[in-house]
Amino acid sequence: MTSKSAHKQKVAVIGAGILGLSVARQLAQKGAEVTIFERDYIGAGTSSTTFAWVNSNGKSPDSYHQLNATAIDEHVELQREGQVGAPWFHQTGTYEWATGSELQHRLNERTENLTTLGYPVEKLSRADVQARLPEIRIDPQADELWFFPTEAILYPSILLAKLWADAKSSGAVLRNHSDIVSLNETEHGVTLTLADGEQWTGDQVVLATGRWSRELMANIGLDLALIDANKADRVACGFLAYTAPLPLQLDANLITPELNVRPDGGGRLLLQALDLDLYVNPSLLPSTDGFIAKEMLRRLRRIFANVDHAKIERIAIGQRARPADGLPAMGYVTPDKRVYLMVTHSGMTLGPLLGRLCAEEIIDKTRSDLLADFAPDRLIGKKAEDFPQISSVFYPSAQ
Repeated sequence: MTSKSAHKQKVAVIGAGILGLSVARQLAQKGAEVTIFERDYIGAGTSSTTFAWVNSNGKSPDSYHQLNATAIDEHVELQREGQVGAPWFHQTGTYEWATGSELQHRLNERTENLTTLGYPVEKLSRADVQARLPEIRIDPQADELWFFPTEAILYPSILLAKLWADAKSSGAVLRNHSDIVSLNETEHGVTLTLADGEQWTGDQVVLATGRWSRELMANIGLDLALIDANKADRVACGFLAYTAPLPLQLDANLITPELNVRPDGGGRLLLQALDLDLYVNPSLLPSTDGFIAKEMLRRLRRIFANVDHAKIERIAIGQRARPADGLPAMGYVTPDKRVYLMVTHSGMTLGPLLGRLCAEEIIDKTRSDLLADFAPDRLIGKKAEDFPQISSVFYPSAQ
């Protein structure tokens, strides 16, 4: 539906990942003339290499928690609204346990804080979990088990297809294999130059290029404090291992001290072991029969029955779009308000909500209170080294 307050604007969205397609969909539905420029193809970047765990579990400060919690509701509404294809959002919850006094104490503190914030949390018995997950092998040291019922697993490719289908039906145009080599803002608008020399001129540009955001910001003379995802750094990168189909009945996220597990369709599992990310190097992809794969399988066999024959089909390295302070950067980056930046971690959780909120600011000139703490100014003109080192405190690959 076209916003009554909106005039026809010509907007370019650079990047066809979760953020780019989410905002393009909303902009087009508000009546803007939208062109999406993608260097490769839909989902070619971080949006296709993610654990895709939709949650607001342990995210701080409170404003970031609230943003993520609201984003869960946005997914529910988006899937409910006119869903005709395959569902991408499965609100089957998350099971979690900890072992050792320190980790158990931290988990209990987190659940108490989440309860205070109104986030649904359930304490389960071992028998409860065993009944729900028949093949599970619960660690004998796990005294308390928790369930977070509103959390979800998400299938990124299906969601990206939904967003693009909606954007296209509202008039958006997608230009795949269109590399932007320069961006120039003038008093009359914005001009983009493509690698083949073609130029696009319009009213506004949205930068939704994830971990490549610094490159385009440099075109307008601005530096951006963004973690370098090309470095061998567990904060910036992490392993994701995909198994062959297995006879398991897991239908939710499982978070344990040594391995995170989620279903990935057709009996396959997606595995993540955060401590193994100490060995990550984005330029060196591990083999499916090397140390990383064998260690993940060893841990998987401790957690589940029926997986003695499990095999890793492939290993990917997720390279994260992470601002230097770990929080989203959403907003205009130039005085004339023609260049709008969208970059964040937890994109799979936040994408649809941020698409709506940012489109409201771009077209309706209304900035939501949910974005109050996330203006890009704090990151502009600075480098990642100017911020305290982010540690891999919580589940950094989970989107």
